[in-house]
Amino acid sequence: MAIPSMTRQGDCFIIDFGDDENVTTDVWGSTMSSLLDEFEAVEGPRCLITTGSGKHYSNGLDVAFMAQASGEEIGAYVGRVCRIVYRIMLLDAPTVAAVNGHAFGLGAFLVLAHDQSVMRQDRGYWNLPEVHLSMSFPRHLMCLLDATMSAPVRRRAVATGHRYTGPEAVAAGIVDAVEPLESLVASALERGQALAQTAGPNLQLVKRQLFHEVAVLLDRSVETGR
Repeated sequence: MAIPSMTRQGDCFIIDFGDDENVTTDVWGSTMSSLLDEFEAVEGPRCLITTGSGKHYSNGLDVAFMAQASGEEIGAYVGRVCRIVYRIMLLDAPTVAAVNGHAFGLGAFLVLAHDQSVMRQDRGYWNLPEVHLSMSFPRHLMCLLDATMSAPVRRRAVATGHRYTGPEAVAAGIVDAVEPLESLVASALERGQALAQTAGPNLQLVKRQLFHEVAVLLDRSVETGR
């Protein structure tokens, strides 16, 4: 099981999800929460980059856990990991996803939560597979899709489970650019560094204005612990 880790290059902090399937387990969620706390405690210009080291950027929810858990346990678990997605989306600093490989399910939502995203050009898919898994979307994730995707793209992604390659994801407006793997993180660092000076309360305020419904859901999640 891969556990996220964080390094720093200048004003940029890089969270690496690891080189496994990078499933968003409860351990992943608690580790990410601690890393985001550490990042938010830094003063001055800064930006956040997320990436992975293997064939997956993020493989989404811990389906193996969900298969044997109770409904209440599943609800609480999904709430905890979704809170990480919300936090990234409303972070008080610029964020860039360097999508090194597959981004499935909740991993696809993680990509959308960033201010910018750069995807590997030659391999990897951005995909919402729920329609093929007899799963539906809770409202708190659908509102994230509403805020970040056009209606035709959202319909295709959700209703058909289309697997978007990097170039297709750019054309659909899901990610901003594609890069060869060897320059992927460097491109994300360049994008993040260019905006690092905008970090601070005002950036968080305008993000909360931009994604008002997501902000309300995050506040409710923090209050209830779900």
